[in-house]
Amino acid sequence: MRGGWELGAAAGGPLLLCAALLAVGCALGLRLGRGLGAADRGALAWLCFDALVHFALEGPFVYLSLVGNITDSDALIASLWKEYGKADARWLYLDPTIVSLEILTVVLGGFLALVLIYAIVKEKHYRDTVTWDKRIALLGMIP
Repeated sequence: MRGGWELGAAAGGPLLLCAALLAVGCALGLRLGRGLGAADRGALAWLCFDALVHFALEGPFVYLSLVGNITDSDALIASLWKEYGKADARWLYLDPTIVSLEILTVVLGGFLALVLIYAIVKEKHYRDTVTWDKRIALLGMIP
């Protein structure tokens, strides 16, 4: 047994995908936040990245889990979940608990991120309430 931490060769694609989502999310958030303060621009960058993660990473996981299983898929996104599944095999097969939590995360977390982006950009009065709703909702989803 080798000591230390080892990153599998198959992790390169998913890491690049996550880095690309981070870059796109930050660029989009900073563009949407033109004319706003630094804190709002930072929040928008984070929320755009958050929405992209919910819809582009977690959404396909839910789809792949419901139509088959992750281990049988050759999709690039499946390689990310296969890497994740090395630590916890429940992510490789249809585990009802994991999939149901991911459905909630995609739908609720993604939707609240979009609502909050809109509220910040349009300077709506309910932005603080939505911020707390998103925090509380996501804390309740931590398994």
